[in-house]
This record gives sequence, structure tokens and C-alpha cells, in this order.
Amino acid sequence: MLDPEKIKERCNRRPQTREIAREVLLFDSVDSTNRIALEMASMGVPGGMVILAEAQEKGRGRLGRAWFSPKGVNLYLSLLLRPYQESRELPLFSLATSVALVKAIEAETGLAPRIKWPNDVLVNDKKVAGILLESESDGAQTPSLVIGIGVNVNMEADDFPPELRPIATSLKIALEKPIDRDDLLIALLDALADQFLLLEEGKKGLLIESVNRYSQTLGKKVRVDTPRQAFEGWAEEIEEDGALRIRLGDGSRRKIMVGDITHLREIKN
Repeated sequence: MLDPEKIKERCNRRPQTREIAREVLLFDSVDSTNRIALEMASMGVPGGMVILAEAQEKGRGRLGRAWFSPKGVNLYLSLLLRPYQESRELPLFSLATSVALVKAIEAETGLAPRIKWPNDVLVNDKKVAGILLESESDGAQTPSLVIGIGVNVNMEADDFPPELRPIATSLKIALEKPIDRDDLLIALLDALADQFLLLEEGKKGLLIESVNRYSQTLGKKVRVDTPRQAFEGWAEEIEEDGALRIRLGDGSRRKIMVGDITHLREIKN
């Protein structure tokens, strides 16, 4: 079981990490850590809350997808923040979280994870972690931002439902040995604090450099599904505002702020 006292004590060693993890709460099982964090936000709870669960009954990903959340093997957490950035810059927190996940996993395992724009982290071309951002404002205080994170840590291949086995993996599968979840979580919170500090200091260019460096999407032929249409093209660059620039077959370019990306396999003659 995760050890919230150990996690809190380690977080207190770094002022930056202490800011985002002033309180650490661990639940045995919840419907969704994001739901709890949003409920706390609506009650006026200040930022700096970390909500952890050993299991989720209704874990959620983007676009209403379910996040498979078995007990005692993975990381399921939500951070409640009250950032001062303008609402148009909040999507950058998703990319900052992606970079933090890459850095933490790399540091703790030696693996080489990569980012699939905008909010998935891959190991060996399979999804190992996902991010869900949700925000709300009641007009009375600084708007809240909830960052939900799920990381497949110590699952075995047979633990995944059959439909997920071709597309999902865990750190244990990739490394062929179990991972200490407390150590990984502490490394993640430290990395999150560092990336959020870049945004706070207006250094988003450094964040975007990291996203481009760790991207698995750039250079790929992709299918883009947006709320209004779907199209295919080549992913060229992640811009300073976090948007993905796509080059279409006719040479024109599009800037995508919101969309679901599928990496396509090119057929070579």
C-alpha cells in the first residue's frame, strides 16, 4: 500500500514540491480521484491537495473513456491547483504533466518513455500513463485546476482486459521487475513541481522544448479527430501555446488545439 506519511515527508524536503503537495490524502477505493478533487474545489479548498487512491471504480480518461483501475498495483492521483495563469494557458499544464511523467519514469526505471500529444505517455509504443485536466470557476476565487493522472506501474500482461493488451503496458512489463510506487510518486511530484514552476515564471518555451524533444507524435502521419471533423496529415511541431501543427497532403497547415490523435502506419512499397 502507498505510504502517505512517507510521501508527505519527502515532499516537504523541497519547497517547490511542498507547494503542490501541502496535503496528501490516500483512499482505499473511490469512484474517481478527479471527482473528489473537483468536489473539494467547489467547497473552496485551496490548491496544493494530492488525492490518491489504491483503486478507482469509475476512473476516467479523455472524451469520457474509462480508465482501468485495479487495486494496489498502479498510481491513481489528482492534484488540486489554483494557478494564476490565464484560462487560455491552462492546457499547457497537460503538457507540463506529460514532461514530468517522462522525467520521473526515466529517472526511476531507466526506460525511455515518450509523449503522444496531447496527454498520453508511451513506453515501447504502448500507453503507460494518461492525463485528464478539468477546471471550474465560481467567480469567487482563483479558478481551480484538477489534474488527474493514471500510471500503469506493476500490472502483469494478463491483468489487462483483452481489448487493452495490444495498446497498453505497464512499467513492470517493460522493465521485467516491480517498481516501488512510493518512490515513483515522489519523483513524479518533484518533476511536476519543476515543470509548473516554468509556467509560473513564464518560461513556457523551455517546457515546449522538452515536449518536442520527448514527442512520439512529431514526424508521424496521424489521424486527427476533432469535435467538428476528422483529417489526416503529418505532425510537424508543437507550438508555444501547446497546439499541434499538422501538414496536410496538399501542403497546407493546420493548428490543432483540441483533438484526438491516432498514429498511422505508413504503407511502404
